[in-house]
Amino acid sequence: MSKHEQLVELFGLIRLHNRLWRQEWSRDNDQDISLSQVQALDILASEGPKSSTYLAQFLGVTSGGMTVISDKLVRQNLARRINDASDRRVVKLEITEEGHAALKTVQDKRIALTEKMFSPLDEAEVDSLIAIYRKLLNVDS
Repeated sequence: MSKHEQLVELFGLIRLHNRLWRQEWSRDNDQDISLSQVQALDILASEGPKSSTYLAQFLGVTSGGMTVISDKLVRQNLARRINDASDRRVVKLEITEEGHAALKTVQDKRIALTEKMFSPLDEAEVDSLIAIYRKLLNVDS
């Protein structure tokens, strides 16, 4: 198999793994919070208020998709919209106390799901996968 064929197969496998990840998340979701919402809350918790454009780029969703995510976060009181102090035309999302609490609640679920999704791998294989991702992302260990 050529490198090109290997990469095409790898791309398909990554997409399948991501789809399975989202299906597993949705199956046991008693919080009514999507994986995309959790990722957005993670960003807001670690980086502070961000524009929808920034969040959409980070999450890899369209502006319309980000509007749906943002609206649901606001409706659930997990985030609020605030005006940018330097430019009132810019609206940012900010995590609320309820958002921080929800993030804490789903953390255990994320850990359990991660363990489930990678359970076929032994410790050495996980170490290899980490090394591969660090190399791909140019991240020092």
